[in-house]
Amino acid sequence: MNQKVLIKLKNKQDFLENRNSEKIEKEYHGELYEKNQKYYLRYNEDSEGLEGIRTILKIDPKAERVLLMRHEPAEMKQDFKIGRKIEGYFNTEYGEIKTAVKTKHLKIEIKEKSGKIDIKYQLYLAGEISSEHSLKLSYENLN
Repeated sequence: MNQKVLIKLKNKQDFLENRNSEKIEKEYHGELYEKNQKYYLRYNEDSEGLEGIRTILKIDPKAERVLLMRHEPAEMKQDFKIGRKIEGYFNTEYGEIKTAVKTKHLKIEIKEKSGKIDIKYQLYLAGEISSEHSLKLSYENLN
């Protein structure tokens, strides 16, 4: 399975320090492929400061795990597994920032023509909780 897909991303961030919220809704053209019983959703970002950066989601439905990776120059790794707090990182022009995510909810639906991923998590920066996120990603086959 290697197919062109339309990816719809919705992310709501609730910042705990100042109680502000931010909503992001984007659409990307990307691809979905399968390798070693895992699915990969790949696309290029176009958000401010992230233009052209390749983003890959490694989806493992059996292990109920999603790994989000971005490549340089804004390299990042976030690992989502329900009930677990897992360390990650985000590289900036000023250096590496240690992060962690604690996944509260994770639902994965992978089908041949469409699918969706729903993740609710807390983001930790330097060991302190920074924000709560609701990330919804869906895809539709374009072939």
